Amino acid sequence: MMNELEHILSKRYKQEALFGLFQRYFVDWIADAYIAKDMNIFEISAINEKTDKEVLVKFLAEFYGNEEIFKKIFETLPEEVKEIFKVVVWEEKFPIKKEDLKKYLKSYVDKFEKEAYAPKEEYLFFDLDEFDKDMNTSFSMKDDIARFIRNYIDTKPKDYYLHKAEEENIVFKLYKDNNENEFINNMNFYLDFYNSGENPISSSGKILKDFKKNMQKHCGITEYYNDVKGLEFLKTETLCLILTLLEKKYRVNTYFNNKNIKNILNDFMTAETFDKSDNYIYTNLFLNFLKGTRNIWEHPENIKEVLKSLVELLKEMPENEVVSIDNILKAFVYRGKNTELITFKDVKDYIYINEANGERAKITDYSQYKDYIIEPFIKSYIFLLGIFGVFEIFYEKPFFKKGLYLKNNYLSKYDGLKYVRLTNLGRFIFGHTERYELPKINEKAEIELDDKRQFVTIVGEAPAKMMFFEKIGTKVKDNMFKLTYDSFIKGIKTYDELMERIEKFKENIDNKKFTPNWEDFFENLEKKFNSVKIEDDYIVLKLKNNKELIQTVIRDKRFKTLALKGEEYHLLVKRENLKELIKIFSEYGYYIVE
Repeated sequence: MMNELEHILSKRYKQEALFGLFQRYFVDWIADAYIAKDMNIFEISAINEKTDKEVLVKFLAEFYGNEEIFKKIFETLPEEVKEIFKVVVWEEKFPIKKEDLKKYLKSYVDKFEKEAYAPKEEYLFFDLDEFDKDMNTSFSMKDDIARFIRNYIDTKPKDYYLHKAEEENIVFKLYKDNNENEFINNMNFYLDFYNSGENPISSSGKILKDFKKNMQKHCGITEYYNDVKGLEFLKTETLCLILTLLEKKYRVNTYFNNKNIKNILNDFMTAETFDKSDNYIYTNLFLNFLKGTRNIWEHPENIKEVLKSLVELLKEMPENEVVSIDNILKAFVYRGKNTELITFKDVKDYIYINEANGERAKITDYSQYKDYIIEPFIKSYIFLLGIFGVFEIFYEKPFFKKGLYLKNNYLSKYDGLKYVRLTNLGRFIFGHTERYELPKINEKAEIELDDKRQFVTIVGEAPAKMMFFEKIGTKVKDNMFKLTYDSFIKGIKTYDELMERIEKFKENIDNKKFTPNWEDFFENLEKKFNSVKIEDDYIVLKLKNNKELIQTVIRDKRFKTLALKGEEYHLLVKRENLKELIKIFSEYGYYIVE
């Protein structure tokens, strides 16, 4: 059975080309014991142009599929061939001018009795591209082959590394967004809003329209686009998806707050906090144009491994420069380590994309895999880091022009991303700076506390504060809220949560000193919250109204130390004391089955 490389080679190389390579190279490589060590002289001498293609493919696969063998053979190749390899494995074309045709190509008469060209035998590794009108052409190599061998070659192109964008002047003609301050200042309000209602996601995996509108308004979110249909709430929607991506236990203020930003981002970049209940959670939330994930039963998405590769690469970002997404994408693909979010075989077997004409587009080769999965994944993830405030982003209206018939002219909502630059937070997260100071809260508003009653008034614009007081009080005027014990503890289940909300209240009133009425309010609140506790480590025993039994319980002092007496002949017993109590009852001839 063919392995993946052999299958690709069989698909990409014609029989004639493989036999030409056999005559020019493979025979020598076999003689020098580089390849085909398990074949004898008779098998080799019997090979001709009619030999099964699979045999010839295996020779080439030995060369391409083993780094040690490749490097040894590579040194024996003609210099010109080496130079071509060094260009074409990086998706570049090796140009051939009209005057050099005879150097690289041989001519023959085709079926239309015209002069045609084919590579000379030493150049049969490469594809011959179409001629232009001046009879210039080029050699190239399909990416699905090149990816196996490019890292065996020591010569690396510029885009193998992250570097300053050559076209930096272009970025200023694009949309721009630096979300650092907005996110850091408001992240707890995003969480509160997300947690305040029902699940905001529909059964089809989309954020409910009313929820998006309300969240954008209440949380004062500045959107990415206001002129692209369907993307009016892209930032808001993505914020919701980020929170949905997190396991429920991380969707709490004790974790998701600005003081914990470094841990949040480190956990996010290792997928530590992602919900594990869905094997394809990232794909389904952020690459939801990829259909068929529910049918993949063997392998989950490789999100941890892929993120590890991407984050390692992003650590190489220059500290203060604009870098193109194209550069990041190429460097990621060129490195070739853990690039497959979904196993390539599973993609070919199960994944499809719904086109606007009702067709299902399949992903059948690696170049499509790169365009339809790797590129949208990188853009989506960097967009997410942009929302966290790690990158300043430069973007345009999304447009996807790579061979699909799409309703909105884009595949992913994040297709418009073109360039990024590290923010202060980004420089801190990726190790360029050792300290990070939280940005100052932008809200220009004065909070007034009534010194007689529990009224709070907001003077000025403060959408985040407004949202907080709407949650814990009742609006009596546009900017005035009345607080009661009931309104303040709404949604709170534990004493710790109450303490956390009181702290948050203090933050939202800019840590003003409490007047006596407010001190009394919070003191009484704590008392009321703590006065009655649920004890769940007690067992209730019901005694029959039996005079002898009741007298036994009253007389024997051991019952008093082990149980509490309740109304209507009930005893409350701690679980740890139950066995001993059962034993005492048995002494009097009363048996209890535990």
